[in-house]
Amino acid sequence: MAQSAITELYKQDKTPTYEQVINYYAEKAAQYPFISMRAEGLTDAFQPLHLVLFDTEGKTSAEQARAAGKTIILINNGIHPGEPDGIDACIQFTEAYINDTAFRAQCKDLLICIIPVYNIGGALNRGSYSRANQNGPQAYGFRGNAQNYDLNRDFMKCDSYNALAFARIFRQIDPDVFIDTHVSNGADYSYVMTIIPTQKDKLQEPLGTYLEYDMMPALYAGMEKAGFPMCPYVNEIDKTPDNGIAGFLDLARYSTGYTSLYQTIGFMPETHMLKPYEQRVASTIAFIHCCISFAAEHGEELQEKRKEAMQNIRLANTMDLNWELDMGTHYDFLFSGYAAKYKPSAVSGLDRLYYDRNEPYTKNIPVYDHYIPSKQIICPKAYIVPRAWHDVVERLGANNVRYRTLEQDSLVEVEMYHIDDVESSETPYEGHYYHKKVVVTKYSDSILFRRGDLYIDLDQPAKRYIIEALEPEAPDSFFAWGMFDAILMQKEWFSDYVFEDLAAEILEKDPALQKQLEDKRASDPAFAADAWEQLRFVYERSVYYEPTYRRYPVGRVVK
Repeated sequence: MAQSAITELYKQDKTPTYEQVINYYAEKAAQYPFISMRAEGLTDAFQPLHLVLFDTEGKTSAEQARAAGKTIILINNGIHPGEPDGIDACIQFTEAYINDTAFRAQCKDLLICIIPVYNIGGALNRGSYSRANQNGPQAYGFRGNAQNYDLNRDFMKCDSYNALAFARIFRQIDPDVFIDTHVSNGADYSYVMTIIPTQKDKLQEPLGTYLEYDMMPALYAGMEKAGFPMCPYVNEIDKTPDNGIAGFLDLARYSTGYTSLYQTIGFMPETHMLKPYEQRVASTIAFIHCCISFAAEHGEELQEKRKEAMQNIRLANTMDLNWELDMGTHYDFLFSGYAAKYKPSAVSGLDRLYYDRNEPYTKNIPVYDHYIPSKQIICPKAYIVPRAWHDVVERLGANNVRYRTLEQDSLVEVEMYHIDDVESSETPYEGHYYHKKVVVTKYSDSILFRRGDLYIDLDQPAKRYIIEALEPEAPDSFFAWGMFDAILMQKEWFSDYVFEDLAAEILEKDPALQKQLEDKRASDPAFAADAWEQLRFVYERSVYYEPTYRRYPVGRVVK
């Protein structure tokens, strides 16, 4: 297929294959000095993850661009290859950058970076039926990657090579603005484009306020002017949008939640699944251009707000770990929707929901987009991570976390966590029995850490990431994703007939423990009737009980 024909595919309800996309960018990078392309690590499909850079002065690194004072934008496409709108939109952006000298001049103070196709394995798994609710294109990729992971749940746990490569790219580029292109499911309404911005309450000030009151109004106005009025992502409070929508809580597993850990403003443009493919691509092009226009005009201000936020993070003594939606606070949004109705189902005969496009409406609906911190911790000075947990070490390294290694075995006074309780999923979620409702007890102790263990000082740009990765109560911590599960299994036990005599000696030497045992027997008849449980009671309170069982192995240095 001729390269020029690729630019017209979306108008024919088609999207290019992975090979066609990469060949297109390779050709453009060879032709034009202001476009460069390089491979940045392998993916699960054992194909390299490509990065394309656009700079009017031919700068080929973020370091060069940052030294020149440029604002940096990173666009990620094809994380769900069944939602290829951004793949085609970025080809259109490239054509405009090449052929429209006025547009290219507008971008002179920007470095624009594009990942043409992120989920390569999913893009290669091409078909026409996996998106049952979507109106085109005719053929497209699959949501799962080569390992069948949903990559937009993988940014913290990094099970995929894709996510590890992305983390290295992201930390190298350190973008001011991030765009991750998608297509939505859900209700029917008039909008071609909906938007999930980084959850403002998760950004450090002044960046959250700047996003809410400066950048978002400009993007809404720009999309209106472009002929694609935009609305917040339709995350219904109830079954239909009529009763209101909730702001999306982009936890760190999601792309924009991950980027917010580094105070990068992220956007997840979600085009509407039922709109024609040509319209969806056009609206994505418009959104990209609106972001570019804002960054070109306000880049210096944006960079300054981000620097202030990063400095405030580094100075913060406390950190929010989780959030709850504030149902007492909302704003009204003038929403253009379709009447939600019910009629008998041709399948079940029971009532089914449908949206009547013959009855459009425009009315104010409440948008609940304020989140309140529900968990906060006091920041330690540093963490110590035993090097034995190499999966964790690998992920910290991919995120360019700075650390030193202990030069010798050292007894260190630290705060430790005991995992008192945890609720785990009954079936795997994205490859893990995910942990939630983690309950811990914090205590001080002198712990022997070994030569080579990682000492991670928090005075660094990755501070927020480190805390959310290593605090076990954080919703996307490494503990939550099961990377420390070995501590949840006791390794040593006792033989009851042997331990009987030893337990008697223990009780004779420890009258307080004898009293605890008697009180427990008196208050719990089932316990009093169970000899083994009484032995276990003594064992768990003796020096023979293993101290590392349920002891979270990461130490918090507070002095």
